[in-house]
Amino acid sequence: MSKTQVSELLKILDREIMTKKILSELNNYINLKDSIIAVMKHLKQITNCDAIGIRIYDGKDYPFYACEGLPEMQISEEPPLCSVNPELKILKLSQDEFWSTKCICMDVIQGKADRNIPFFTSQGSFWANDLPSVLKTKDKHCIAAGFKSVALIRIMARDNCIGLIQLLCKSAPFYLDMILYLEMVGTYIGMAINNSLTYTRMKEAYDSMNQLIPMCSSCKKINTEEESWITIEEYLFQQTGSEFTHTICPECIEELYPALYHKLKEKENKEEAFKAV
Repeated sequence: MSKTQVSELLKILDREIMTKKILSELNNYINLKDSIIAVMKHLKQITNCDAIGIRIYDGKDYPFYACEGLPEMQISEEPPLCSVNPELKILKLSQDEFWSTKCICMDVIQGKADRNIPFFTSQGSFWANDLPSVLKTKDKHCIAAGFKSVALIRIMARDNCIGLIQLLCKSAPFYLDMILYLEMVGTYIGMAINNSLTYTRMKEAYDSMNQLIPMCSSCKKINTEEESWITIEEYLFQQTGSEFTHTICPECIEELYPALYHKLKEKENKEEAFKAV
């Protein structure tokens, strides 16, 4: 076995070990923040990057949920990704070909990137080495901090991009096989976030149900925290997402529709007698 083959085998084994560690961390989706920070440190180790940040959608924008090694100015002064930034970023594709965008991060998140551009993978991730020569417009944060390589990996949950893994290196370059591995990890993170949100919703629903509920003794409507009265069906739907179909029980049929009840009872008795024959 050649040195190259041995090196490749060791790399595969390292990633298998790291994947097990990452999955173990993400299995603790109850404490999502701790899990994400632990995974981030694992990724920083396996990629040898100098800085890493994980952005997660908060309902309005994609702020850094956790980060390490990023310049403080980049975190504090960076405008929201969803805001309109008129300054175009121009990337050099070849000697005479250029590509421009207002925000590479948002292009990756929204899946708007052209997969035919060499900086993007088929899954929509962005990566580039030697950033100062590729990025023709000035980036006051990344390049000023000495970063030369960048990778932006989508965090996917049920076909939706809910965040971004942002990696920066000052010397070590990225390679396609590492980017593909990071895309797989991005899917794992997305699943963990989705599981965490589901757990939180279920816990909140359980906590709200496991208490005294103010109910009208006459019409049985529920008095909510907003001091509005809603039906039991509406209340349970708000708390659990459960929907109801309406039917009628035998006792109510007998009380409200006695004639119909007796006909149904006679039919039921005949069917039982027929089965007994």
